[in-house]
Amino acid sequence: IEIQMKGKPAILLVYMLNISILNAQLTAVEKGLHAITTDAIMAQLGFLASDWTEGRAAGERGEYLAGDYIASMLRLYGVKPGGDHSGRTDYTITGAAGERSYFQNFSLIRALPSGEPSVSISIRSGDGTRTINLANNVDFSVRPLYRSVRTEAPVVFAGYGFRNEKIKFDDFRKTDIRGKFILIISGYPEFADKRLTPHEINTSLRAAEDYAREKGAAGILEFDPGLLLAGKAPEPEFLNMSPAERSRGPYTYRPQYYLPGKTMPDNLIRIRISAAAAAEILKGSGISISEYIKHAGQNRSYDLPMLSGRSVSFSSDAILSQVAVRNVIGIIEGDDTDQAIVIGAHYDHLGMKDGYIWNGADDNASGTVGALMLAKALKATGVKPGKTIIIALWSSEETGLLGSRYFVRNPVIPLENIRMNLNFDMISRYISEENKKGVDMTYTASRALFRDITEANLKKYGIDLEVNYHPSDNPPGGSDHRSFVEAGIPVMRFKPGHREEYHTPSDEIHTIDQDIMEKIIRISFVNIWDLANSEW
Repeated sequence: IEIQMKGKPAILLVYMLNISILNAQLTAVEKGLHAITTDAIMAQLGFLASDWTEGRAAGERGEYLAGDYIASMLRLYGVKPGGDHSGRTDYTITGAAGERSYFQNFSLIRALPSGEPSVSISIRSGDGTRTINLANNVDFSVRPLYRSVRTEAPVVFAGYGFRNEKIKFDDFRKTDIRGKFILIISGYPEFADKRLTPHEINTSLRAAEDYAREKGAAGILEFDPGLLLAGKAPEPEFLNMSPAERSRGPYTYRPQYYLPGKTMPDNLIRIRISAAAAAEILKGSGISISEYIKHAGQNRSYDLPMLSGRSVSFSSDAILSQVAVRNVIGIIEGDDTDQAIVIGAHYDHLGMKDGYIWNGADDNASGTVGALMLAKALKATGVKPGKTIIIALWSSEETGLLGSRYFVRNPVIPLENIRMNLNFDMISRYISEENKKGVDMTYTASRALFRDITEANLKKYGIDLEVNYHPSDNPPGGSDHRSFVEAGIPVMRFKPGHREEYHTPSDEIHTIDQDIMEKIIRISFVNIWDLANSEW
């Protein structure tokens, strides 16, 4: 080949030819790994965790801005849109009528308690009915219901409300609780400490509420005989050091979000009352709390007198509204479109509050960038994967994993075609200053292959991570992989650890560690490449 050029242009052409030759010699995996660069990671993280995105609260302006940016990056990397088939304008990124956009649009219900709840006790006797109105946050405190309720129901006493089959103890065995408020003592019988583990005790305590709901109880009234006030006094504002430390008053609640359904949310009414309020309910009934505690603590039978003529009225109000949110979905089609791997991360965070922007650099701009970098690397291979890869950035994780739950209920491909989910959530901080290589890997125990390929690929590609493996039949955690676990889909998740910046305004980009983040992205990419291109 004769090059008719002189000087620098000829040198540049030779350089470009050399690069092309070198690139042609790289394997598909090596091309993908070369696409994962610190500059690309930090450039995307820098924008997503900037003040421009205003903390990315679900349904707010900053989250929409972040969603448009994510969709733009997927388009830049050559990932096809995998969201709704829609002809309407989906803000800045859309397709022609009938084509997919990058957005999976859905609505949440936003619920916020309004005003103060009220509780009153009515006691009927031969002389008539006596009504006692209780004071909120003094005589009672109530777990917020996030729905408007008006109810009146009789009261029954059920000891601790404790049930455990192993020790044959059941406070509900002779009590009809349907349609009634259940008055219970906080805690559990003393002898259970010698017969049950702390985990078994806690499980039984949690199960009592499920049992009450299942049997149709109107609600639970709980009291501690030594508790003189029900509720907590707010700290004086002058004791607070900064807006981020400002405590909320006793009547102020944050909104709750949930997906709309065909039934109303079934939140059991749970009211904590003072010892004085409980004494009013029990007065003249013949029930001795001290005698019950003594007999139950020794596992001795004790027949309780019936509690009659007592009822409780409860009311609370809530304001409901709709919030429009979006998952961002991209698809890399594989040779087999009937098998898919979902790579997911939530891109929402906590928004703006207390005078701060909660930028959420680690939680979860880092995981969002992880998913985008895998999209970049997968396309950089230049090879179509064997299985289809779905890149999914979830909205509304911080409000209850709602974006991933909506996707699982409304998948863009049949749910049975999804082979696994890789979840990125908080991948940019060390476990501790002493352990700057440690990573926990949570995965579905029945997929031992996930550990096998990780161990092999760490060694093969020289990725310097110390992985602590946590197989589980029911992989735990408060992140979006749980939506897939609940649907019976295997999962894999890498995570270094929670640090002191978690869910504070201090979760800023300067606190993250790009080294461990890049390593997690690299091992995830080679794992996904192997899983996408093999039978298992």
